[in-house]
Amino acid sequence: MRFFLGLIVGCALTVMAAYVIDNRASVVGVDATNTQQMVNWDIVSQNWHQFSDRVRGEWRRLSSS
Repeated sequence: MRFFLGLIVGCALTVMAAYVIDNRASVVGVDATNTQQMVNWDIVSQNWHQFSDRVRGEWRRLSSS
């Protein structure tokens, strides 16, 4: 159980760190060419919505059986 909790916390910390670094780079950057983001958050959002929709659909399918 501790292993899975560690995985979840580690993933959450990694995503939060990338988010903070990306937001900080856009604020601190003097030039627009120097502010390249580490993560394309539009793609992350799209993938997250696809994943959550798939999980909801599977949950409905399993709970209706």
